[in-house]
Amino acid sequence: MRRFIPILFITAGLIGCGDKDDSGDSGDSSAPAVSAACEMAAEIEACPECADGDVTCSYGDESATELSCGDCQARSALLSALCDADIDDVRADIEAGLSCSEPE
Repeated sequence: MRRFIPILFITAGLIGCGDKDDSGDSGDSSAPAVSAACEMAAEIEACPECADGDVTCSYGDESATELSCGDCQARSALLSALCDADIDDVRADIEAGLSCSEPE
């Protein structure tokens, strides 16, 4: 029983030395906020590997035309372009203003 007592104290001491809880911290204020366009681009999973034809997706002055399955590849390309262009519009505006159709 004597050898278990020191192990108990060491274990109890290690438990008290764990990582501190940062749940109340506001985070790193120097980190740049991720734009809605970048979040939306990151949310698109891999597009299916089919090809229905060329599709053009547009938002404001930006557009992307891609051989797409549905509009997945064109939508993904447009959101990536919006992210790269540092478009900082809110998600609701992007969703409302984004349109996809067959190219003219």
